[in-house]
Amino acid sequence: MFIERLVSEGLAHFSYVAGNDNDAFVVDPKRDVDPYIKIAKSNCCMIRFVFETHRNEDYLVGSLELEHLTGCRIIHSDRLDFGYGEPATENDTFDIGGMRIRVIETPGHSPESLSFVLYLFSGEIPFAVFTGDALFYGNVGRTDLFGREKTAEYASKLHDSLHGKLLPLGDRTTLYPAHGAGSACGGTMSEIEISTIGYERATNPMLILPREEFVERKKRENIPLPPYFARMADHNLNGPLLLEPGLVKPMDAPRFANVMADCTLVDTRSPLSFAGSHIKGSYNIWLRGLPNFAGWILDYERDILLLTERQEDVETATRYLARIGFDKVKGYLCEGIEDWQNCGMLLEQSGVYTVDGLHEKRKEEDLFVLDVREKEEYAEGHIPGAVNIYVGELEKRLAEVPSDRPVVSVCSTGNRSGLGASILARGGFTGVNNLIGGTTAWKEKGYPTKRGHRE
Repeated sequence: MFIERLVSEGLAHFSYVAGNDNDAFVVDPKRDVDPYIKIAKSNCCMIRFVFETHRNEDYLVGSLELEHLTGCRIIHSDRLDFGYGEPATENDTFDIGGMRIRVIETPGHSPESLSFVLYLFSGEIPFAVFTGDALFYGNVGRTDLFGREKTAEYASKLHDSLHGKLLPLGDRTTLYPAHGAGSACGGTMSEIEISTIGYERATNPMLILPREEFVERKKRENIPLPPYFARMADHNLNGPLLLEPGLVKPMDAPRFANVMADCTLVDTRSPLSFAGSHIKGSYNIWLRGLPNFAGWILDYERDILLLTERQEDVETATRYLARIGFDKVKGYLCEGIEDWQNCGMLLEQSGVYTVDGLHEKRKEEDLFVLDVREKEEYAEGHIPGAVNIYVGELEKRLAEVPSDRPVVSVCSTGNRSGLGASILARGGFTGVNNLIGGTTAWKEKGYPTKRGHRE
């Protein structure tokens, strides 16, 4: 018997494939499903079932892909009118290769949330539970997806699910959530590889709160809500389109230039490489940041062109984009930025600061320091005088950034602030700079910080 976890980089999404006696099942698959089939095949198993814990909001599920390729059954909640699969409800059971899956309803993150309890070899003691977005390592799911006015209602339901359904499974039950640290589907999570109901009972700060305090904590929670979540939820309700393998065309610099006007250009190189030379109008979304930030920034209706550090990054970038529904990747600059510069085509540069350089420069020049992190990150400690605008919202709030002063974009390390700097440059700002090392390096050097919300 085996259980393997697959991690979707950038999204911090966890999915699982488990099997025994030639049969396997998958929980919350990502859209590119080849790894599940490969793992099942290597264990001499066929995938018989897909279990969806809820209508996921942050990525497109791969359930229909697996059904198309393997003929498996898709199981999800009966609380929503899904356009595919089979509905399940409380205490429904499914026997798979000597394993038994029991369905328990655990609403709160969303009304249709299910958890799946795994029993081995007809045993009555739970072996594991797949909790979706109800219970994470060190935290619980967000409850604001249906509007701030309903947060209290869903938080109360989640409290019931945690204490009435999941914790009673017993301390020895292994916990398999749908997300880990870095996901937008919950607050700060523990960066651990595995946990149990007992360990979470003892260490998860949300599980010790009485209902009233739990609800109040969730009402105060302030997690950015990416605009593409609604699109993902709609597609996952009705059934995402099957992936259609297509050629991402390699292009030389002249051809790339000829089609750029009708496309969005995404440069996935490091912020330092981008600052040194980049094509005017490009977004700098570093490779691992694509799954998280493309949905904030890019237009689903426009074709995408890629400029990458390495040719092999094109396949990775295309896969990351497909996971959140960006299927219109038209081509890439085959020989990279060197081809562009060797053809004598126009390049731009943006500035960078080290923390030492910024600390000294602020003594002699009036710089606008723009902190593009999340509100809670900013509140926990920021450079004094920095103004907070989250990078995902920056393009719509450029009017709040002064155009008559040099701007320094800041995040925790330099990646998100690199995206912020590229958004500013696209918006016509000059004198744009990125703080390399970000607040992490700033604090490491012992420079002063200030706590609290936006100044």
